[in-house]
Amino acid sequence: MANSASASLRAACHALDNGLRKAARKSQATYRSTGAELRSLAGRLRHVDARSALKIGAVAAAVGTGLVVLHGDEKEEYAVPPRKGTAEDAKRVNKWWDSLSSAEQEELLDKEPERIGNLNGIPVAVRSEANKRVMNADIQRVERIADAKGVSAEVIERDPEKYGLTADDITRYHNAKNVRAGLQAYEGPDQADDGKYPPAPYKTYLYAYQPLAFGGKGRAAISIGDPDTASNTAVVVPGASQSVRASDASDKGYFDVQRDQALNLYTQSNRADPDNPTAVVAWMGYDDPADGLKAVLDGDPTAERKGGNLLAEDVDGLRATHQGPRSHLTAVGYSAGAMVVSDAAAASRLQADDVVLLGPINADEARNVSDFHMGDRGNVYVGEASNDLNAHGGHLISNLVSGGSDPLDPDFGATRIKAEAPDTAPYSSPIGYSGQAHLHYFTAGSESLYSTALITSGNADRLGQEGMKADQIDERPFWPDDDPEADRSGVRDDHYHSPE
Repeated sequence: MANSASASLRAACHALDNGLRKAARKSQATYRSTGAELRSLAGRLRHVDARSALKIGAVAAAVGTGLVVLHGDEKEEYAVPPRKGTAEDAKRVNKWWDSLSSAEQEELLDKEPERIGNLNGIPVAVRSEANKRVMNADIQRVERIADAKGVSAEVIERDPEKYGLTADDITRYHNAKNVRAGLQAYEGPDQADDGKYPPAPYKTYLYAYQPLAFGGKGRAAISIGDPDTASNTAVVVPGASQSVRASDASDKGYFDVQRDQALNLYTQSNRADPDNPTAVVAWMGYDDPADGLKAVLDGDPTAERKGGNLLAEDVDGLRATHQGPRSHLTAVGYSAGAMVVSDAAAASRLQADDVVLLGPINADEARNVSDFHMGDRGNVYVGEASNDLNAHGGHLISNLVSGGSDPLDPDFGATRIKAEAPDTAPYSSPIGYSGQAHLHYFTAGSESLYSTALITSGNADRLGQEGMKADQIDERPFWPDDDPEADRSGVRDDHYHSPE
């Protein structure tokens, strides 16, 4: 009977996958008829003998549009145009999940962890448990064979077919190890804290995990702290040349190499307001261009625009599962990640209360703060060091190639926060501009990290009180010395929040 139920479940999921993939390829004008097709599909699922299959079909019936995805073959998942789901989709999934008995939830978690772990509307802790099971299986698949054959995992990686494995198995193994290293790294403590507050180790959650996505670059999101219970949540979107698989020239991946971005922000946000906890999500959820310079020169924002849609959907999931009063959510976009956040807000109605753009190349589809559709609930903040070579040069090039908007422009309407780097090595340069200044925004003790933590912890009103607002400029400076922020001498990395 168990085997029959499992077979029915697999058949139902396969049928639903086909229906959803078909729906995703349809135009916006036919979504209503697509909903009817999926409701019909759900009706057919009622005739299978696995109750969980019936419940899975009920998701399509409830959502009705095919825009919420129970992820199937993740290698194909993002080959179709990005879906345009709504906040209601994730809410309906959450309602469906809550309607299940504990036994039904456990059955789905056991049989379909890859689907449950990446379905917006499923509670964060449940998604994490599902994704960690899949991640561990991806690692053990290779290591068990290595132990049995008496060889190293590296030997198997060089010739997987010899040991009955595929290239996809090796990709999953490599990306799984990188994600596991990230989970361990995010347990802290870090440069910005001694581990006493917040008390280390920090609780981490694997919010998304798809190691084969984006041609094997992988898709994942790790949260430090639980967004479902935290008063505040910050979602950090990285710049170019990052992926689960690699970070710039390193094959260790974003979560390990760039750990300080989310980790420093977590400790400082919680030290800024100990009474209102902040969870920080490191979101490596889009097909980040591997070569940042080439991406700027090409002037093609397709990856960032698709990423913005995916970001908005994942934030919908965070909103749907949060317990208690509405949390304060901040989207933090760094470098090219600022484009992703801006596009998520402008084109996909990102449900953020505040937005912080650090070292932004440009804001792409958002031409001014009104395009963020935030109304009176929040603000858009920009932090850019006066000598940031990458942000300044990237903006000049992108403005010529694709006409992207400039968040630093006074007409854009963003509030500028202090984000200067010290005028000492390695941030100083004979030419004025410094590439190292672009890497400084999340550095422990920096003005930028201190200011951003005030915003993410829900204390943006303290920016003025603590002197962390920067003077607005009349026009974008051509040279660092033309920026009034460059006139402030003696900037040091000695800005730390105290939990007392």
